[in-house]
Amino acid sequence: MLIAHLTDTHLGLDPGALGGRLDPATALRRALARVRALAPAPAVLLLTGDLAEAGRAADYTLLAELLKQELPAQDGQAPRVLCIIGNHDHREHARRHLGALMPIAPDAPPPLACVRAEVGGLQFIGLDTVLPGHPHGALDAPQLDWLARQLRACAGQPVALFMHHPPLTSGIDAMDRYGLLRGRAELARLVAGHGGVQFIACGHVHRPIAGVLGGAPVLVAPSTSHQLELDLRPGAPLALRLEPPMMGLYRWTAQDGVSCHFGHVQAFEGPFPI
Repeated sequence: MLIAHLTDTHLGLDPGALGGRLDPATALRRALARVRALAPAPAVLLLTGDLAEAGRAADYTLLAELLKQELPAQDGQAPRVLCIIGNHDHREHARRHLGALMPIAPDAPPPLACVRAEVGGLQFIGLDTVLPGHPHGALDAPQLDWLARQLRACAGQPVALFMHHPPLTSGIDAMDRYGLLRGRAELARLVAGHGGVQFIACGHVHRPIAGVLGGAPVLVAPSTSHQLELDLRPGAPLALRLEPPMMGLYRWTAQDGVSCHFGHVQAFEGPFPI
């Protein structure tokens, strides 16, 4: 199974930003076209939050339209799209306008938008880490208790977790101050205790990053729109960078587990046969 991973689309961000060089909607169209062109086709597309810049209802409507336009079913099949919200999102607007793209678990603790789905033998669990009005995230008792129940129900089965705020320290000081500030140790214990978590897919940092939590890979995909400066100096200020957009692409099988690739959305030249 192939799993494509896009994140931090920031629809609704002023396209005039950085002298007119940012256009999140066009950037997302390109990324979705790249997903559509993948062979073999991905079975799942994960979108890990900050779907909209300011959480406007119209931006979620646009997201749903772009997904329908750019990922039409081929031979009766299209990737299963699974969305989770980020700190820029509006929880209720996303729930109302994304519908089946954000399949809220019926037993998710309200008002949290925690997601559950099964595709191809892999159990997908999406965690809502959002604290409305704050850039940082948290996993508190309601999310952790719910996750513990899900993992018990998935005992002996492979699981993929996805969430917006990564449960790791990136070394980018400003983003770490806005990171997952509560619940990381508890999440690590749950992941290690289950033993079958294949990976944890995240966004938020606008950089491609890999780490480990509880024995599972943590895979942070870059934004489809714009990246942050890779500056590991303590106290360094945040700065935007216009880098070639990338996507995560994860190959998973029950026999081999997961392998992770980060690929550019648009090729510059090639491929050239060797």
